[in-house]
Amino acid sequence: MIRYVCVLCICAAALTGIAAGGLYEPTVTATESTVTPAVLMPGDTGMITVTLKNTAQSSTATMSDTQITTQTDVNPTITSVFLDGRNEIDVLGGNSQFTGDLGPGQEVTLSFLIRAPEKAGIYFPVLRVRVRGAEGLTYPVPVNVNMPIATLSTATLVLTQEENGYVVPGETVRRNVTVTNSGRSAADDIRIRIADDNPFFGPLETGTFYLKSLAPGQSEVILVSLVTSRSLENSVQEIPLDISYAVVDGVPVTQRDSLTLDVHGHAELSIASVRTDPARIAGGESFEMTIRLENTGTDEAISTTANIDLPFEGTKEAFIGKIKPNNDAPAVFSLDGGTGGDYPYTLTVIWEDDWGVHTESFDLTLSVKTNDSTVAIAGFLIILILAAGGAYYFLVYRKKAGQA
Repeated sequence: MIRYVCVLCICAAALTGIAAGGLYEPTVTATESTVTPAVLMPGDTGMITVTLKNTAQSSTATMSDTQITTQTDVNPTITSVFLDGRNEIDVLGGNSQFTGDLGPGQEVTLSFLIRAPEKAGIYFPVLRVRVRGAEGLTYPVPVNVNMPIATLSTATLVLTQEENGYVVPGETVRRNVTVTNSGRSAADDIRIRIADDNPFFGPLETGTFYLKSLAPGQSEVILVSLVTSRSLENSVQEIPLDISYAVVDGVPVTQRDSLTLDVHGHAELSIASVRTDPARIAGGESFEMTIRLENTGTDEAISTTANIDLPFEGTKEAFIGKIKPNNDAPAVFSLDGGTGGDYPYTLTVIWEDDWGVHTESFDLTLSVKTNDSTVAIAGFLIILILAAGGAYYFLVYRKKAGQA
């Protein structure tokens, strides 16, 4: 009888031990690893970083005896962490830096200082993690020592713009921009955005452009339209563009490019005023004419000249030189007056700016007062006739009246 009781006690203890440990599963895993620098030179030192994580949200064990049942949280206990260089990589530091429990969802990042071997190649030191009561973790980490091995081929977007001459301040700019995928995999969900708020430029319709996808070697053209300020000075302006897209593994990529604009203003000349000295010109007298020319454009006018085709003798061509934007300058002509009348004439203005040589003509009329002696002679004759009539009245007519 005593023998049977002992056997039952041993079985109960064994079952309790199974219940306590059988439900527990190891949950420690390595989620990521990095080597810094990515490519080591022979004999150089570097750093391997590995993240260990308890991937279970809850680890529990149940214990029972004949009278009571309890359930408690059980966390995996790491007893040792060791990076094995396998007689190729020298591990200078970091081994045995962590022991202890990892709670559900918790992680720990470990770093190891290594020295590369003197021979180029790809090496695989092994991270060995021992977990109490569970199977240990073995995790190889690739280390590149001066080997030209590319990573995963990815997409690369290149922007090229259409050359379309100078940009005139105050006018609308339209540029065709070609987006090309020069990489070796597709680029998806492509967004191109004008990056900053430039007070001299603004998007005419939209500042953001979207392309669904570009296969390797594929190109697509977008039209960028901008309005410009008249306050822009001659310069090369760069409009930043923010580019974002997703590569084949779904990882988002961002890069920055720019749209380059060569700004050159345009000079425009008009007549501000026409003045003569004297103000009223009489036939036959000399006079001076001053025509003020105003630059209403966005660039300075240089080598400016003006000439008139009046049928008078004198100076009919004037050299003005430089006229800056929003300024004016005089063209002065000295002439000998002709006979009275209205004289239509043409003012021709020639100037240069960054766009080349320009010519503008203006049709004007000059009025010259008539200087004729006929009126004076007629007046003199009338006065003479009136005087003769008066003398006749007093000397002849009244004398005859008195004799009668």
